[in-house]
Amino acid sequence: MDFLHSFLAVAEKVGLLFILIAVGFFCQKKKLLTEETNKCLADIVMYFVTPCVIVNAFSATLYAKEELYDILKNIGLVAIIAAVMHVVMIAVVCLIFRNKEENRRRVMRFAAVFSNAGFIALPLAQALIDTPTSHEGALYAAVYLAVFNIVLWTWGLMDMSGDRKTMSFRKILLNPGVVGVVVGMIFFTSPLYIGSGETAGIHLPSVLTDALSAMSALNLPLPMFMVGFYLAKADLKAAFCDIGSYLCLVLRLIIFPLLLLGALYLFGARGNVLIVSVIGASAPVGATATIFAAKFNRDTELSVRLVSLSTVLSLFTMPIIIGITQMIA
Repeated sequence: MDFLHSFLAVAEKVGLLFILIAVGFFCQKKKLLTEETNKCLADIVMYFVTPCVIVNAFSATLYAKEELYDILKNIGLVAIIAAVMHVVMIAVVCLIFRNKEENRRRVMRFAAVFSNAGFIALPLAQALIDTPTSHEGALYAAVYLAVFNIVLWTWGLMDMSGDRKTMSFRKILLNPGVVGVVVGMIFFTSPLYIGSGETAGIHLPSVLTDALSAMSALNLPLPMFMVGFYLAKADLKAAFCDIGSYLCLVLRLIIFPLLLLGALYLFGARGNVLIVSVIGASAPVGATATIFAAKFNRDTELSVRLVSLSTVLSLFTMPIIIGITQMIA
């Protein structure tokens, strides 16, 4: 696949996301979407839609044992890649961001490490890779998201708060993304221990699979409406004028994804494992940066600027980086 074709294919999918973001932007400007409504949407996506996407990805297709072993190997590979990548990113930001101003330093570190893996990377992986008969994009993205959430609720929470005591293993274990992966894996691995041949595995009733599919479809528009809402409230002019933010954004949008792409290519990773991993690493700053900054009285305005500006810039960076990835995958 040549670069231009890959670039245009990714740009088309990213363009779709930004059309939906524009709808959220318009709804905020016209007061159709309020702060309270947006918080409700966030809860719906986090506690219902995302787990349904994950369970649907794992349960929608039952694979033969031989094929299942290959996909399980890829799942393990994605988990290892995500874990190592986050460790590397944490080490880099701790070396680079040493500002004397604690609030700014902690927000910069958090924003550079944690992408919008749930609200942009997962929908984009679905849109680029998934087909009616295969959900490998959502499946691998769900595993990346589970590792992301574990790091978020350990180092992310501890670093932003500045207090180790805030780290909660209960929140880690009961996180909707992690629970979704655990439940999904029960269905996914069921052909290994239930039945044989065509009857192997757990077969959900069609009414449940249809419900999961319907809920999963909400993972594309709802998160984008939320991103559009925050963009409409952000001072984009101030964001572009904050020169100090650009190092953080260059790390988040360019250096980290290209570093991962180069390392994985050298180590022989190819196909959907490579594509999904790079999608997760190339997504813009996650809205959790603002949520955590507000919770722990950090520089909330800086977090909003980083989220909004990175989201706008990702319209250009993601098609290029993911287009290159698809070309060599």
